[in-house]
Amino acid sequence: MASTVNSVTGLTWPGMMLHQDGSQHLWVSGQYWDLIVTMDDATNEHYSMFFCDEEGTQSSFQGVRDVIDGWGLFCSMYTDRGSHYWITPEAGGKVDKVNLTQFGRAMGLR
Repeated sequence: MASTVNSVTGLTWPGMMLHQDGSQHLWVSGQYWDLIVTMDDATNEHYSMFFCDEEGTQSSFQGVRDVIDGWGLFCSMYTDRGSHYWITPEAGGKVDKVNLTQFGRAMGLR
């Protein structure tokens, strides 16, 4: 995991870089849910965690909104290559940084 550390002082900078991901499991007997986590890269503090039926655009926006409402704006964010984050024309290929997803347009990704 990338670290948000000041190269001069060696101190971490909480709130600068976020990581967001989802994980589907059988959390309750007979019921699969996705757990969406948005966390601080420097401290591993979890800023947003919630269950939903399926990870996607809406759940990604909800995690970002939770962070902004609770802690304010952040500087950067990294994610996996989920189709709600990026368009990948070829499996295993580079992401398309021109044709953005709804989430990518809202976040100003490039």
